[in-house]
Amino acid sequence: MNNKLPIKGLFLLALFSLMPLDVMARNDCNPAPKDVATLVEIRSGFHKVTGPLAQFDPCHASVNFSMPGFFASKLGVKPPLMIIAHGGGGPGAAEREMVHRMNKEGVATLLYDAYAMNGFQYKGTMLFVLGVTNESRQRMIFKATYGAYTWAKKRPEIDATRIYINGLSNGGSVAVNMAGVVEAEHVPAVIAEGASPTGIGFPDKINVPIKLVYGKLDNYGGKAEDDWMYTRSDPCSFNVEFKLAPVGVSAQCSASNNPQEMVQSPMAWASDLKSQGLPVDVWFYENAAHGILIGSMKKETRTYGTGKTANLRYGWTGSPHDVADKYASDIVKLIQSSYP
Repeated sequence: MNNKLPIKGLFLLALFSLMPLDVMARNDCNPAPKDVATLVEIRSGFHKVTGPLAQFDPCHASVNFSMPGFFASKLGVKPPLMIIAHGGGGPGAAEREMVHRMNKEGVATLLYDAYAMNGFQYKGTMLFVLGVTNESRQRMIFKATYGAYTWAKKRPEIDATRIYINGLSNGGSVAVNMAGVVEAEHVPAVIAEGASPTGIGFPDKINVPIKLVYGKLDNYGGKAEDDWMYTRSDPCSFNVEFKLAPVGVSAQCSASNNPQEMVQSPMAWASDLKSQGLPVDVWFYENAAHGILIGSMKKETRTYGTGKTANLRYGWTGSPHDVADKYASDIVKLIQSSYP
């Protein structure tokens, strides 16, 4: 890998890193319509999202299109890009830490708030963490992420042949589905962390290599302490088929299709695709739970909904510093491997 850039390349990187997004995207603004997305309570304290969903808007206040700094590592004349699909609670500590770590290593990042784009003013609340269905969250995040990818392919300041899709939790489920719609000439790989098999389901086919990432102690949303995310199987009735996503599990396993059956676990899904010769790898991290970059590990429970229909679930999160460092390092090595 050649880390030496010509003076012109260094100048362009410095210029783009200082350029405000509203200048770069002034012709691409795509604000949501007034009738966008509505929350409907389906049981006490728990909701689903109905109505039209917002497109990705590069001019939205939540969009952080961050270039590596002048003194960051240099991977090429133009940096690769990581598009970050946020988790169920919206952009948080893990996503911000990913931005920091990738920018430092010479990777540009694109982070945004799909919920805020849909008009939801939820910051400071636990609404989307504990009170909204997986499928509702994933539908909003997927539509925004696919739009972000379409927009990013045209950006002159990044290497559009090296766009990586990353996501955590519900964002991880979105990243898995993005692997079924992106083009290999633009995306070398997708990194999906803590992906839940319920929501919009997983795709039947993928177009690019995918890395499924799980902490060995990831029991987030589990009914028991050892209800691990990677081996979890919930009723098909938890799934909704989403027409914008690639054809997948939910076509045969959803609230409308065989609702009494059980969703295939992430490990079973990965095994099926690998048996077809498709490039799926699993990265396991010992002594890590859900959200490896969130911070120190916390072993907590979470209550979904309120009142008599509330559900108590396990929700272990985080990892020690050395595990977080290893995860970030593995991602950087994956990106570096695309260079000669």
